[in-house]
Amino acid sequence: MSQKLENKIEADDISINGLLKDQKFTIDYFQREYRWKEKHIKLLVDDLTTTFLKSYNPNHRRSDVLDYQNYYLGPIVFSVHSDGRKSIIDGQQRITSITLFLIYLNHLQKDYQEINKVPISELIFSAKYGEKSFNMTDESRESCLKALFEDGEYIVKDDDDETVKNIVARYKDIEQSFSEELTKETILPFFIDWLKENVVIVEITAYSDENAYTIFETMNDRGLNLTPTEMLKGYVLSKITDKSQRNEINDIWKIEIQKLHEYDESADQSFFQAWFRA
Repeated sequence: MSQKLENKIEADDISINGLLKDQKFTIDYFQREYRWKEKHIKLLVDDLTTTFLKSYNPNHRRSDVLDYQNYYLGPIVFSVHSDGRKSIIDGQQRITSITLFLIYLNHLQKDYQEINKVPISELIFSAKYGEKSFNMTDESRESCLKALFEDGEYIVKDDDDETVKNIVARYKDIEQSFSEELTKETILPFFIDWLKENVVIVEITAYSDENAYTIFETMNDRGLNLTPTEMLKGYVLSKITDKSQRNEINDIWKIEIQKLHEYDESADQSFFQAWFRA
């Protein structure tokens, strides 16, 4: 990769369809676990359905959805590596949540007439050499997402990490909070079309790890919802240049922080405060 390209940062507005269709993202080392709570997913579902219903009219054709009100989901930051890999620097909470929502919507339309089904599976996974893999490459969540996609449920195991447990809980929250009115075959295709094309994201792309981490630090040091512990993790791991060592330490970090969260949600912050003071 040329020095000129490494220094470049790009930003473009893009739809859910443009962001996710046949894409593959890795989750970078300074990303946190999937930590969304019930209130976050229910607020997202409510915001999306409310915005859609402001424009919906039963007399509309599906093509009229193009002129419906848009919904801004926020910025997503990616880093593109020299080998072409695309890693999520900031925004995996939202991408994970939207993926869960798409899995749920795909289940709702399974028994619909073919003409009313909206193709969304390519936003959830892509196939290569006959093998399906999800848009976010993370081994720890693969079996969970596969079960949710195929069966609509996953039985949490004792050794599942915090991310998997939260994914399952938030999927159940989506099932409970989605408007029954929108599950009808006459309206759901309109909603899915709208979600794919009218939900807008600003995609920010960096071409070097240094620029990517700077963007991450800048965004999350200005009031967004990363905890001091998560910021510390990002800083520490960014200083480790050996990838295998960095991944090993990241795994250890995740396990130990999860143990602290079993005592209290903010126990990790109390621990580091006491440790630094000592």
